[in-house]
Amino acid sequence: MNRSRRQKCNEVNAAYLTLQLYHLGERRKAIESELVSLRTQSDIASAQIAAFTSRSALQRRLKEGYLKMIPISEANIVRLTIPPRSADEDEIQPVINPSAAR
Repeated sequence: MNRSRRQKCNEVNAAYLTLQLYHLGERRKAIESELVSLRTQSDIASAQIAAFTSRSALQRRLKEGYLKMIPISEANIVRLTIPPRSADEDEIQPVINPSAAR
């Protein structure tokens, strides 16, 4: 009885699994090639963005009249200053341990 039960449980359709493996491999290759294509397109777009937003490109566009820019008025500029450090900040202060003084 154990023998007939084992044969029913261990049946594997090897042809189906081989075919499925082949199709999944083909799909993986297609997805990997699409990923390479998308990375290439991304690199090209990044290079174009860098070229179009460079200072020289913007100045050229400004001279051509493509861009209209106005200077920022002095009232709209905010300047932040760092306060000077005092000499006391650089000194190391001793730590007094009250329990060690006993």
